[in-house]
Amino acid sequence: MFLESQLPVQTTHRWLAAARAGTLLILLAALVGCAQYQPLPDTAGMPISPTPPKQAWTLDSATLFALSHNPQLIESNTQLALARQQAGLANVPPPMSLGLSLDHPWQQGLFNAFSLSVSQDLSFWLKQAPRKQAIQARLRQAILNHRWQAWQLAAAVQQQYLNVWYLQKQTRLLQTQIQWVDQRITANAAAEKAGLITADTQALLLANVSQWQQMAHAANLQRIKDSAQLLQLLGLPADAALRLTEPPQPALSPQIITTSSIDQRPDVLALKAAIDEKDAQYRQALIDQFPSISLGLTRAQDTSKVQTIGVGVNLVLPSFDGNRHAISVAKTSRKLAAEQYQNRLVQIRSDFATLRQKQAELQRAREEIEANLPALRRRMTQAEQAMAQGLVNANTVDTLRQTVVNQRLALLQNAAERQRAEYALPALVGIDPAVLPASNAGANPSPTPTEH
Repeated sequence: MFLESQLPVQTTHRWLAAARAGTLLILLAALVGCAQYQPLPDTAGMPISPTPPKQAWTLDSATLFALSHNPQLIESNTQLALARQQAGLANVPPPMSLGLSLDHPWQQGLFNAFSLSVSQDLSFWLKQAPRKQAIQARLRQAILNHRWQAWQLAAAVQQQYLNVWYLQKQTRLLQTQIQWVDQRITANAAAEKAGLITADTQALLLANVSQWQQMAHAANLQRIKDSAQLLQLLGLPADAALRLTEPPQPALSPQIITTSSIDQRPDVLALKAAIDEKDAQYRQALIDQFPSISLGLTRAQDTSKVQTIGVGVNLVLPSFDGNRHAISVAKTSRKLAAEQYQNRLVQIRSDFATLRQKQAELQRAREEIEANLPALRRRMTQAEQAMAQGLVNANTVDTLRQTVVNQRLALLQNAAERQRAEYALPALVGIDPAVLPASNAGANPSPTPTEH
C-alpha cells in the first residue's frame, strides 16, 4: 500500500521535471534565434573618395558617376531602405497578452489556486486595411522623393558641367584678346616715343586690356567655384582635376517640349501619394471613434479545486468627444495635401511658360548678334587695312575690335544660357534628365584641363 501511494507522487515529480526541462529548452531555442548586438563600424576616419575615370569627362559619364557616388544620394538610399523596413512593420501583428497568477491558501484543507489567461487585440485586425494603405502610401512617397532627388542631382550635374565648360571658353577668349592687346601696347611704345601715334591710342588699349583682365579674373573665379560644386556633386575632393569634353546638344523632340507628362514627375506623384496617405489616416480616425475590442481566454482553479474555463472581452472606450477632434485634423490634412498637389501643378506650368519665353528671347538675341557680327568683322578688317595705309586712326580699329570681342562674348554667353535652358526643360516637364537622348554632332573630343 505504501508503494502504491508513492507512485502518483513519483509520476508527478517526473512530469514536473520534464516540464521544467522542456521550458528550459524552449527558452534556449528562443535565445539562439534572437538577434545579437552588432557594434557600429568605425566612422572616425575620412571616407574613401571614389576613383574618377582616367579618360576625360563627358556629360553622360559625369551624370552617371554622380548617381553612383554622390554622398547625399547614398544617404537617401539608406533612408529609402529604412522606409522599406518600417513599412514591413505593418504586417507584424501586435503581441499577445499572457497572464499567470498563483494563490497559496494559509488555511488547511484548501488547495492551491491558479489563473491562466491569453488575450489578443481584435481592433488591430479591424483597423488593418486603412493602416496598411497609409503605410504603403508613405512608402511610395519615400520611393518617389528618392527618385526626384536623383533627377535633381542629374540636372544639377548637367548645369554645373555646362557652367564650367562655357566659363573655360570665355576665359580662353579673353586671354587671347589680352595677349593681342599686350602685343599692341608693346609695339606701340616705340611709336609713341617717336611721335608716330598719340597717347590716346595707348590709353584706349590700356582701358581695353584692363576691362578684359577684370572680366577674365571674374570668369576664372566663377569657374573655380562652379568646378568645386561640380566635384562635390560627383563625390570627389575639391582638389581633383577636371578634364571636360564639349557637352552635346540635347535631342529635344516635340513630345518633350510639352507639359503633357508633368503629372508623371516624381515629386508630383509623391504629392499624390501624400493625398492617399492622408485619406487613409482620415478613414482610420473614423474607425477610432468606436471602442477597441480585446478578446481573451481564461483557465482557472480556485482553492476548492473547482476548475473553470471562460471567455473575456475588454473594451477601451474613446474620449468623450467621439474622436471628433482627430477626425477634423485628419480631414483638414487631406484637404491641405490636395491643395499642395494642385499648387505644384500650377507652379510647374508657370515655370514651363517662363522657360519657353526665356528660350524665345535668347533665340531672338542670338539672331541679332549673328546678324550684326559679320558686318562688324568686315568693318574691322577694312579698318585694319586702311590703318596700314595710314588712312584710319588706330583708335577706330581698337574700338571696332573691342566691339567684336564683346559681341563674341555675348554670343558665347547666349549659347550657354540656351543650352542650360534646353537641359533644364526635360526634368521640368517630366522626363528623366539622366536618360535624356543627346546629339553628339559637333562635339569636340579634345579635353580642356581645369586646374584648382
